[in-house]
Amino acid sequence: MKKYIVAMSLLLFLSACGKVNGISSQQPEEIPVQTSLPQLEATEWQTLSTDAVAFNLTGSFDNPNFAYVFDHMDTVPLDQLVAFSLVADAASEGAHDELRGRFLEAPNTVLTYLVLLGDQVTELSGWEPTLTAELICGFIATADASWHDGSAEFVSTMAGCRKNYPEGRIAELLDIMDEEHAASMERNHSNP
Repeated sequence: MKKYIVAMSLLLFLSACGKVNGISSQQPEEIPVQTSLPQLEATEWQTLSTDAVAFNLTGSFDNPNFAYVFDHMDTVPLDQLVAFSLVADAASEGAHDELRGRFLEAPNTVLTYLVLLGDQVTELSGWEPTLTAELICGFIATADASWHDGSAEFVSTMAGCRKNYPEGRIAELLDIMDEEHAASMERNHSNP
């Protein structure tokens, strides 16, 4: 009798889970896959800031916050790394390479961050005012082309992103990355 109760309990449990003897009692539901972010709402406030003043990253190595980010590029939050890369002039090369590494490690996270920058514009000396997200895309692509000679990992990551984001703002950012990567590769190979 005890075996019968245990067997019945097990069958009831399995049927409650939707499977008996490995056969599902329900048809699998098709879950739509969202390939792009929903349209972001327009707000009076910024979601993220890339303003170096907000992170007290102004100045140079005399500023302990600036020096800290420089010494800890591999561990500081993405927003601080981006802000640093925009103000560090010659010291920003390592930040650009770290941005590339983070993109390869977590492309969805980096791309979502860039989308959330919205219409923030950065004005760098000698450059036209540019949307910050597009500028960062250029930094990432140039770092791969210049210091990694167009790595297979970058190409593979970009292909995966293209599959995941065939349209929308992220697709536009990927276009910018592709264009800058190609231009940087051409510059590198024409100037040996």
